[in-house]
Amino acid sequence: MRKSTQMDILCQLESLHKKGRDQEMLGKVVQLPVSIYTDAEILDREMASVFRHHPMLAGHVSSVREPGSYLLSDWSSFPYVIVRGTDGHLRAFLNTCRHRGARIVSGKEPCLKAFICPFHGWTYGLDGRLKGITKSYNFPDIDRDNFALVELPVVERAGLIWIHPTPGGKIDLDNALGPIGDDLDHFALGELISYRKNSVIKHANWKLLIKTYLEGYHVPYLHRETLSHAFRKGVIAHYEHGHHIRLSAARTNFLDMLSVPLADRNILDYASVYYSIFPQAFFIMHPDYVSINMFFPLAANRTIWTHEMLYKSSEFQGEAGQKALEKRFNYTNDAVFDQEDFAVAEDVQLGLQHGGNDVHTLGLEEGLLAIFQQGIDQAMSASPKSKQTVRQFA
Repeated sequence: MRKSTQMDILCQLESLHKKGRDQEMLGKVVQLPVSIYTDAEILDREMASVFRHHPMLAGHVSSVREPGSYLLSDWSSFPYVIVRGTDGHLRAFLNTCRHRGARIVSGKEPCLKAFICPFHGWTYGLDGRLKGITKSYNFPDIDRDNFALVELPVVERAGLIWIHPTPGGKIDLDNALGPIGDDLDHFALGELISYRKNSVIKHANWKLLIKTYLEGYHVPYLHRETLSHAFRKGVIAHYEHGHHIRLSAARTNFLDMLSVPLADRNILDYASVYYSIFPQAFFIMHPDYVSINMFFPLAANRTIWTHEMLYKSSEFQGEAGQKALEKRFNYTNDAVFDQEDFAVAEDVQLGLQHGGNDVHTLGLEEGLLAIFQQGIDQAMSASPKSKQTVRQFA
């Protein structure tokens, strides 16, 4: 993170902390129709727009550092494979054989020297070119250049990998991320190591799950036995670039920074920094580890949630370090995310089917939920069926 940006966040948080309340995110009470979490047609439009025309975070670079190493999609609706070539370049392909469509990489392969279809043995180089056809005499006059794997745009930055779901799509991270890209460069995530990655199906809409992260209003209540001790006043500052959102939440020790010279202050000592990376990723920068969460819709009320924890090896050495990592992962993944945030999201989703509410009414401290939803609406705006879902409270 640029030093000036870090100081801006700290100063903004200090101002809000002195007021003793959260920032008013939008300055208005707004309403969201609950149909955005239940309507299958809305999900279809999201799939055709949000998840078709926008780059998506694929994961951390730790899984594809060496030639032949690869990263597979966690989502059957977008089955890709990203591989590090022998030339050091990163390439992405649909994980589908061009013969009869079988999956070519299962995830059980320790390292790839080529792509070999398990169905009929067709072979592709790591550059995606068709190299071999079993019993090639069965395919006279075939032009192998027309049967290369379908390639997808892929970009690596700040230890993270982005992929575009549409062949020929454009990924311009400098423009898309703006100053948030500078933040990610500062945190040097590429130097971190992946500790563990979980993948779980949650019975809630993908947006409902993400939105649990986007406000601090619930922290003193839902997290009263966990996070509320570290974030006693729930003060949050935020910044937007395009559809991406950065949040900074002041920790209980926030005012201790006043005794530290301005130039020596490290924001993660006094605040946690969060990033909602459009459309489906959410980062949490803790003082000594990072949580990367991603969400992939299966149905209007079912979502794949993945959580990967990254850490710096120098800070967690030996058996004691591994025990500390396990404790952090169990606390964050199980106690906070799964048993609190997402358990209540599943309860909300279950309640939606009974018609108790036609809308969700968002107060001034919940404005980022509306901002996130506006980003979804804008991404769907090309569809003739799209409609505005954020309404000012009358």
